[in-house]
Amino acid sequence: MQEQNFEFNASDEIIILIEYTNAGRKPPRGKRYKVQVDDKHIIFDHEVVTGEEVLKAAGLEPTECYSLYLKLKGGDFELIRPHEIIDLIERGAVEHFISKPPVVFHYSIDNEPETTEESELSANQILELAGITPVKDYYLIRVNKDGSQVSYKDTPDAPIKMVCPSVKYVSIFRGEVPVS
Repeated sequence: MQEQNFEFNASDEIIILIEYTNAGRKPPRGKRYKVQVDDKHIIFDHEVVTGEEVLKAAGLEPTECYSLYLKLKGGDFELIRPHEIIDLIERGAVEHFISKPPVVFHYSIDNEPETTEESELSANQILELAGITPVKDYYLIRVNKDGSQVSYKDTPDAPIKMVCPSVKYVSIFRGEVPVS
């Protein structure tokens, strides 16, 4: 029987970041790193990641539909933007990540991209934020992914819950058109 030799590569070692955080130790570079995102455990092959990479690795897509927070030792939370770079070694005190609903909602009106931090807006507010005034001369229609439409013609001040992924709106002129 022939003996098999297995080489152990030091970079294959998995560093569990929370253990280093709890012990107050700085993790070594050049390893693999295990982090927790909500209830999932993710292993990265590198110590520098972006917020978007963390969300994707945790299966949280589309990434714009989530806000990512880093829980630090001591109980503080820090918002991590999608393109923000996180050095898991230099960062220090990384306990784990949590996801929440988005901080910013994306939508478009008349094919122009818009964003809001509000969780609800009325049709008139959406028109006004897009610079479509006077709002009394317009009404709003939401175009759903399946092509169906929802009109806010009769409910211009009713709250509309902002959702993710982004929603497409169209403004419709209802004012009087001058005749020459």
